[in-house]
Amino acid sequence: MSQFVVSARKYRPTTFKDVISQPHITTTLKNAIASGQLAHAFLFCGPRGVGKTTCARILAKAINCLQVTEAIEPCNQCTNCISLSSNSFMNVHELDAASNNSVEDIRDLVGQVRYAPQLGKYKIYIIDEVHMLSNAAFNAFLKTLEEPPSYALFILATTERHKVLPTILSRCQIFNFNRIKLEDIVTQLKTISRQESIPYEESALQLIAQKAEGAMRDALSMFDLLTTSAGRGGTITYAHTCDHLQILDYDYYFKCTEAFLQGNIPAVLSLYDAVLRAGFNGHHFVVGLGEHLRNLLVCKDNATIPLLEVTDNIRPRYAEYASKCTMPFLLQALGRLNQCDVGYKSSQHQRLHVELALIELATSHLSVPESTVEPLPDTPLPKADGQKEPVIAKSKQADVVATGSSTPLAKSSPIAVHSSSKPVGPAQKPETITIPTLANLKSGLTARKKSNDTDKKIASQYDIKVKEPVSETMVQSFLADYSEQLKKNGHITAYHLMNQPIKIQGAVITISLINPVQEQMLQNLKEELLPALRKKLHHPDITIQSALIEQTSAQTPYTDQEKLTYLSKKNTAIALLQERLMLEVVY
Repeated sequence: MSQFVVSARKYRPTTFKDVISQPHITTTLKNAIASGQLAHAFLFCGPRGVGKTTCARILAKAINCLQVTEAIEPCNQCTNCISLSSNSFMNVHELDAASNNSVEDIRDLVGQVRYAPQLGKYKIYIIDEVHMLSNAAFNAFLKTLEEPPSYALFILATTERHKVLPTILSRCQIFNFNRIKLEDIVTQLKTISRQESIPYEESALQLIAQKAEGAMRDALSMFDLLTTSAGRGGTITYAHTCDHLQILDYDYYFKCTEAFLQGNIPAVLSLYDAVLRAGFNGHHFVVGLGEHLRNLLVCKDNATIPLLEVTDNIRPRYAEYASKCTMPFLLQALGRLNQCDVGYKSSQHQRLHVELALIELATSHLSVPESTVEPLPDTPLPKADGQKEPVIAKSKQADVVATGSSTPLAKSSPIAVHSSSKPVGPAQKPETITIPTLANLKSGLTARKKSNDTDKKIASQYDIKVKEPVSETMVQSFLADYSEQLKKNGHITAYHLMNQPIKIQGAVITISLINPVQEQMLQNLKEELLPALRKKLHHPDITIQSALIEQTSAQTPYTDQEKLTYLSKKNTAIALLQERLMLEVVY
C-alpha cells in the first residue's frame, strides 16, 4: 500500500508556469533571472495558501539549475533540481521563523552565510513566517541582510507584512501575492479530479472554491476531505459538499429574503429555528445572511456584477431577487446585520439578539415609498358664484390635495386647472392653482409655527401622525421605575447610574455621568433600556447619550502652611499679625 500524499503537496507547482493567479510575480522573477539582475533579498507577502513558499522554492531551483530552459524554467531533471525537489540540496536552507525566532537562531544562520556554496551558484535562505521573529532577532539580522556575500540570497515570506520592521522592508524587494481567483481554483480542481478519476459536480467544486476564499491550499484540503467522504468511485455532489463543509444552502437565505419582502415575521423566526436545529451556529447564519444581502446589492448594477462570487447556477436567482429588493432596504438590512454581528458575542441572549434583528428587517420593508402611496380623497376647490366646478388634473406619482387658503401649508407644485366656462386660447395662460403634495404637506406640518391643536386637527384630516414632544416628567418617572427594578435585581451600580441628572433636547436624552465606568455601563444597558423607553413614550426616535462631567471638590488643608494660608484668607487679622511680627511656620 503506497503512502498517501495530500493534494496540496502532490500537486504543488514545480515551475513558474504552474503557479496560478500570480502572473505579475512569475514574470518579474523570470525576467530577473534572464537579465541577471537578481536582488540579494526578496520579501513575499500575501494571504495564506497563495504560493509564497512555492515560488521561493521554484526561484531557488531556477537560479541553481544546470540546464535552465529557454522559457527560464527549471529543467527538473538535473542533479541540482532533483536534489532540491527531494529537500536534500545542501545550498538551500529553509527556516521556520515561528519556531526559530530567537537571537541565537539568527546568529547561527548568519554564521553559516560566511561559507561559500559547495554546489551551484547561490546559497539560498528561505525564512517562512518572518514576522514571527523577535525585535532582537530582526536587529541581529539587519547587517547581514543589507550587505550579504555575493553568493547569498534571502527569500522572506510572511502573511502579515505590517509586523515586519521598516528597516527590514527597506532592504528587500517586496512582492505582493494576490488571492487566487475563484475560476482558477475551480479549473485546478477539475484538472486534479480528471487526473485522479474522481467524478464531480461542477457546482460542488465552485462551492469549494468559494469557501476557500482565495487560498489554494485550503481548497485542496477540502477537496481531499470530500473525496475521502464520498468513498472510492463516489461523486462529489453539491449537497454532499454543503453537509460536510457546514455551509448553509442558498435556499435558506432566499427564503429569508422572501419573508423580509412579505413582512412575514413567523416565517423568518421559523426559518431561523430550522437553521439552529440543523446544527448551525447563529453567528454563522448572521454572517452568511450578510454575505447574501451583499450579493444582492452588487447585482443591482451591471458595473458591480463581476463582484458576485457564487456558482453559475445561482446567478440567475440572485438577479431575480435583486430586482425585487430596493436599494434603501438592502443598505438598511446590511447596516442592521452588521450591528447584530458586532454585538452577538457580548449578548447574554444570543438567539433573541438575532431574532430581534430579523424582526426589524421583516418590518422595515413594509414602509412603502411615497411614489406608491394611494392618493387622498379630493377636497373640492372653492368656486365663484355662477362658476362651474373646475376640473383638477390628478398626478399618479403624488397625492394631490386642493386648498382654498391663500397661504399654502408647504412648498407646493403648481397644477394647471381649466374652467369649463372660459375657453383657454393660445395667447391666454391657464389659471394656476397651487396644490401641495403629500410629502410637502408632511414637512409643512412640522415647519408651521402654530399651536399643537391646529397641527393635530390638520394631521387627523389627512391621516398623518404627529409625534408628541418628549416629556421630561415621563422620562424621569420611567427611569425611576427602571432604577428600582435594577435595585431589586441587585444591580446597585446601575441603580445609582439611573439616578444621575438628565437633559432632554428634542428626542435626545443626555445623562450626566461622572466616570468612564458609568459610561460603559450605560452602553451595556442601552440594548434593554432604549426599546422599553420608546415603547413607553410611543416615540421611536428617542436616543440616549452620555456626557462626562468634571467633579470639583474643595481642597482640604493638610500641611501647616496650607492651614495658615486657609485661616489667613478667612481672617485677615491673622495675615496682618504674621506680617507685623514676621512669623514663619517651623517644620
